Amino acid sequence: MEAQAGGGRGRDARVQRLRKTTRQHCGRRWILRLAGLVVIVFLGVGAVLAWLTVNPRVNPAPTVDAMIVLSTQAGAHDEARRLAEEGVTDLLLVSTPENAPASLCQESPGGATVECFVPEPTTTQGEAIVGTELARQLGVQSLGVLTFDHHIERSRMLVERCWESEAHLYEFEPERGRRGYVYDFAYAMAAYAKTFLTPGCSSEPPEWLQTPIDRLKLGR
Repeated sequence: MEAQAGGGRGRDARVQRLRKTTRQHCGRRWILRLAGLVVIVFLGVGAVLAWLTVNPRVNPAPTVDAMIVLSTQAGAHDEARRLAEEGVTDLLLVSTPENAPASLCQESPGGATVECFVPEPTTTQGEAIVGTELARQLGVQSLGVLTFDHHIERSRMLVERCWESEAHLYEFEPERGRRGYVYDFAYAMAAYAKTFLTPGCSSEPPEWLQTPIDRLKLGR
């Protein structure tokens, strides 16, 4: 009888160990499935953003009340000048952070009024914050934004967070070699992370994310 009781306790212990092992295996399988799903979603979002970065959606209007000229690549001021001379807008809001080109601030291309401003912070987000506020102060109803190809989609997101209606995006393609093209693409993809983690118009990005992006920008 004692032997039978001992054998029964042994079987119970083995059953308990088997159940525990089964639960652990099930837990690991669910964790792996969840991790796989996260990776698939991440890759899917990345693929969409990569496509939009190299195939941006521009929606220029024939005319706009004002156009924000973002401080991005060489050629932005030339394109802004061309658009003003063609009558697309008669008010240019030009972002001029420290040490940035400011040629438009000394002229009125096509008879347009030029208002230059200093973004705060010195990022595209800062340009969106200050540029849209200036547009509101000047009674602007329809707003355009001028930037280069890889910067279109992120600029749209940032400006429309601070602007009550649709922004019209105007594109120019800067002169650059293959290395510049690859750099612009890599920087754009990295900067999307900051954009998604700062969902409001004036949300501050976490320092752990902003620091490596700043280093990438300075290392160009």
